[in-house]
Amino acid sequence: MNDKKTKLIPYRKKDKWGFCDKNKKIIIQVQYDFVDDFYEGFVRVQLNNKWGFINESGKEITDIKYDEAENFKNGYAKINFGIKIKEGVEVFSGKWGVINTSGQEIIPPQYHKIGEFFNNIFPVMLSDKWGFVDVTGKQIILPKYENVGLFSEGLVPVKLDKKWGYINKEGKMVINNNYSSVSEFTDGVARVELNGWWGLIDNKGRGITPIKYDEIIDSRESLVIVKVGGKWGYLDKSGIEYFED
Repeated sequence: MNDKKTKLIPYRKKDKWGFCDKNKKIIIQVQYDFVDDFYEGFVRVQLNNKWGFINESGKEITDIKYDEAENFKNGYAKINFGIKIKEGVEVFSGKWGVINTSGQEIIPPQYHKIGEFFNNIFPVMLSDKWGFVDVTGKQIILPKYENVGLFSEGLVPVKLDKKWGYINKEGKMVINNNYSSVSEFTDGVARVELNGWWGLIDNKGRGITPIKYDEIIDSRESLVIVKVGGKWGYLDKSGIEYFED
């Protein structure tokens, strides 16, 4: 969402862009080939098919040198060298990195994908395998997983050998990769799927319910919506059912 505190408005003159205030007074010189909206006090701008970032004063916080850039979110923005897009479709991923609000590349462009920032950690993909780095760019878990989720309550879902389990921030497999699908943990409880059936486990991997449900919808409240035998009902996060067989 656009930063509502930012009062600067993209302004076009002929084929160039800058920014004006609500009275159409030019605040940032009309000089760019394209500009976005401001996010968290910064905006990505394009010049000669390259991207960079400026602040609300029009000062560049990076050189305009990247082949792709994403808007700031939670104080960080993803940047890319070498990406190739043809007719709106990515044909070459290039190398992704991350900058902070000072324009510093805290994660140098070296990864094929970077996931969503969460709990001061970025999921990163290198040669089709996922791992994790922290906000200093330090690799905390080697890229070796087929897929990953988000860290929640100290654990993160990871897919290894086509099955899902959970590791901690040290990379230790805390809950074995036995499942076809899993969710992140909420209030110490996660949903897991095995052979087409669903159940709930705790953060030690112990079963809270049998794995017997057709579907489980995590309501993120005290009650969970479940479907069994084609009928919907409720259970709490200790596994007590609130419906009749």
